[in-house]
Amino acid sequence: MKLYQQILCLHFIFIFLHMAAYSGAQENWPSPEVEQMYRHTQEYMARGDLNDAVITYKQMITLAPDKTILYKELGNAFYLSGKFEAAEETLTTVCAKPQADPICYQLLALSQAAQKDPSEANKKHNQQDKKAIATLQKGLERFPLAGLLYHEKGKILSVEDKPEDALNAWLDGISKEPDYAPNYFEASLCYLKSKKVMWGLLYGEIYLDMQHDSVGDENIKNKLFAGYKTMFDGFAPEETPHFGKPQRVKTAKNFEEAVAEVYSRLTPVMSDGMSTENLTMVRVRFLMDWFSTYGNTYPFSLFSYDDTLVSYGRFDIWNEWIFGKAESVPEYDAWNTFHDGAITRTRAWQSAHLLHPAMQDNYNERNMDRLFEEKKNNKN
Repeated sequence: MKLYQQILCLHFIFIFLHMAAYSGAQENWPSPEVEQMYRHTQEYMARGDLNDAVITYKQMITLAPDKTILYKELGNAFYLSGKFEAAEETLTTVCAKPQADPICYQLLALSQAAQKDPSEANKKHNQQDKKAIATLQKGLERFPLAGLLYHEKGKILSVEDKPEDALNAWLDGISKEPDYAPNYFEASLCYLKSKKVMWGLLYGEIYLDMQHDSVGDENIKNKLFAGYKTMFDGFAPEETPHFGKPQRVKTAKNFEEAVAEVYSRLTPVMSDGMSTENLTMVRVRFLMDWFSTYGNTYPFSLFSYDDTLVSYGRFDIWNEWIFGKAESVPEYDAWNTFHDGAITRTRAWQSAHLLHPAMQDNYNERNMDRLFEEKKNNKN
């Protein structure tokens, strides 16, 4: 239960904010008094007064029993207060209604998964997890483009220590709803600890360029900085080349190989070590080479977005924001002192010009062969 109590806390703001987007602001309430009661529930939820919220929702339901939103938000309040069985009972009713939305299925799955026996918490085939996955599958049958349901499915599979299945769920979410940021975050972290670091770098930067909850930004920025070193170290051949024999350059057969091929040619730029300055230079060179070689064959939203940052003279500042603190906090602070307000202005510009990935960006062929083998071997 402890693990799901942690998940509960992490989901509190996420769920409530998303539910607000689907809220009853446009509802036709049966009376002004009921509408006022609804405003009170929102205030209770916002300040974490779950008990009063539950009581008020129940009172409202007696006055407006045909309002699906009340049952959904009551289920959310039950879930957040740790009354998972009550949440499941309430949300099961909601999910059977035509008015149900993806969040209803997400909350129901969370409530089911949270009821697992603590003694079975780490078992791969826990019955409550199976039940939750089945709920999410039903939700996806109704809402096949709902990124948040793929995200939740991946989270449960990850808890069950099924990294390939979890990653596939997040990649499904990316392909079905490319504008839903959390799936990029999870896929990035997954790839950054696998044998395909490059995909982690791409998904992580996409996430940072999108509208998202910024709580995990510093974590993923640190991992991106380390990930670039891992990627460039991986370009070194496993065997020492024979004297006087040039290395044959492989022809890229797909997007992944094309990105690796361009970056591998730029390893001399990184020869004096990993730094924000070197990363900025190599990434600018990458964009130049990419658009002169593969840009027409593999159009990719992230690279076009980075190219726009270069055109506006903001790319070096953006790189400092992503990598500077991960390299050295004192140097990052000194850079900010010297370039007073540069990051703040660039962040403001970026917030007004968010990246919106395209459906056509889906080049990942999902080769999972031995992807997490090293991780599994380390556990044995």
